Amino acid sequence: MCKICVWLSLCLFVLLRCRASSGIPSFPNNGPRCEQCHGMPVRFGSSPLTVQRVGRTVDGHFVPGVEGGVLHRNGSPQRYPDDELGGERVSLSLLGDGYIEAIPDKDIERNAEVQHLSKIGVEGEVVRAPILESGGSSIAPIKPQTRVGRFGWKNQHGTLMSACADSLRNELGIRNRLYPDEYANHDPMAGPTPFDTSDPTTGETGLQRLVDEVRRMPPPQRDQRLTYETEARAGEKLFAEIGCSVCHVATYKTVPSGTLINGGTYSIPSWIGGRTIHPYSDFLLHDVGTGDSIPQAARPEYLNQSTAMKFRTPPLWGLRFRSWLMHDGKSNTPEDAIKRHAGEAAEIRGRYELLTPLQRKRVGAFLGSL
Repeated sequence: MCKICVWLSLCLFVLLRCRASSGIPSFPNNGPRCEQCHGMPVRFGSSPLTVQRVGRTVDGHFVPGVEGGVLHRNGSPQRYPDDELGGERVSLSLLGDGYIEAIPDKDIERNAEVQHLSKIGVEGEVVRAPILESGGSSIAPIKPQTRVGRFGWKNQHGTLMSACADSLRNELGIRNRLYPDEYANHDPMAGPTPFDTSDPTTGETGLQRLVDEVRRMPPPQRDQRLTYETEARAGEKLFAEIGCSVCHVATYKTVPSGTLINGGTYSIPSWIGGRTIHPYSDFLLHDVGTGDSIPQAARPEYLNQSTAMKFRTPPLWGLRFRSWLMHDGKSNTPEDAIKRHAGEAAEIRGRYELLTPLQRKRVGAFLGSL
């Protein structure tokens, strides 16, 4: 996508954001549709728009702020007056998430084992996330099963049903069967929060339709022209040699079609099962020196303070469509993002800094092909 197109798209996003905000209560200021934050280069992609996670620390534990601690800023930096902590979260791309959902747990767990054995200071954390859809009903609740988390900046979700239900509640402001309750600190003067109901014709809820749509979105494809150029191929080799591929793992194979996952609630369809994908992520949490002391979880009871300074390794597929990188979107180029890597990634960043200008250019060519 050319720079002019990106600029025009950003202008359109800002315009839509402002228009949407004019008729929606500002506490929280939810978006009217997914594309408002997930629309570049196509629907369910990423965007530079962010939300701010806010809260405070009580006896060493993070407590989310009002309305779940999700502040839709619409570009205006602000904090709730009683909150001590605030952190940016850029909109993640959802493209290919249906395939990520089908990555076997053991493959993500193996990434952590390989990193531990590498002895270079990289120690990715596996998160066990609740499968909220396996938790029975409000009439007969049971404790949800868990699986390895892979969605969200903190891997707070392991399934798209759980992740989309969270987004429906916190981003679009719509309660649903997995998030049925009003927040304890919801202002009753604002009226009840809307609830997701079934379509009288099809019987489907908005949540189910959303999950089905996301699951059908294919992964971003590499630029076929750039991929086979000499510089990009040399850059991919350097990327692996200096250790970037320890966290940005290139290749996975999804479980076979017909496999039941997510606590037996979802059977992998034929278009997802048994496919080789290249997301360039280990789907683990790491402390790379950019933490903001804010953990996230599917629900407050699952908050784990050990994740406060860590973030999920973001998949790099579709990277060429983004100029907003890292969890806060404040890095504008891949090199800017690399230079911010510290903590567990300090040694690997040091190896990158030792590359010659030509070698760095080749790494950039590879990243620009993704």
